[in-house]
Amino acid sequence: MSLEINCELQRDKFNLEVHLTALPGSVLAITGENGSGKTSTLDMIAGLLACTDGKISLNGKVFDDSKTNQFVQPELRGISTVFQGGGLFSNMTVEKNVVFGRGAVFKNTPRFDTAIEQFDLAGLLSRKPSTLSGGQRQRVALARAFLAPSEILLLDEPTTSLDAVSRDEVRRAMKTFFETYNGVVILVSHDSTEVSELATNVAKISVSRGESTTATLHV
Repeated sequence: MSLEINCELQRDKFNLEVHLTALPGSVLAITGENGSGKTSTLDMIAGLLACTDGKISLNGKVFDDSKTNQFVQPELRGISTVFQGGGLFSNMTVEKNVVFGRGAVFKNTPRFDTAIEQFDLAGLLSRKPSTLSGGQRQRVALARAFLAPSEILLLDEPTTSLDAVSRDEVRRAMKTFFETYNGVVILVSHDSTEVSELATNVAKISVSRGESTTATLHV
């Protein structure tokens, strides 16, 4: 069983074709030049963009099928996403950010304790995001993703905005996280060290340009 994507996205003069398969327990890194469609690929998986043509499914469950007009809303896909800035709520403490959403049912459970320990957040639970370093904010975002039940984890340049020390810190936390995560991880990254250390498979988007632009991704 796997994540299967055979999807085309057309927007103005840009055309993105994605054909990939990712197995549970794998970390698929997507690389490519700026504007090639890496984030759009994540958005199609997450349900933020619909396929213009094609199909996305996970373990036989259809998320998006242009031919049958099937489309599962993002909140029903069982997907966790970690963005570049962490996507934390500034008015909430670290603890409330970690348990926000689908992870709320695990508050005060061993699973919550494991997430806090794994991402070294015990001393930060009462603090607000504005008082945290970039690396700390990303660890909070990863802990929230770990806690929330999910079958797919999407990571969009999770260390790009961090300094070297914070980048290494977050990379180590991700590596430990992936060792216990049984779902599919899709990692968008420009960092060759990050890709070599974390990915089990790599797919590079190739781009051809003319009157219109076509980007293709195959695995």
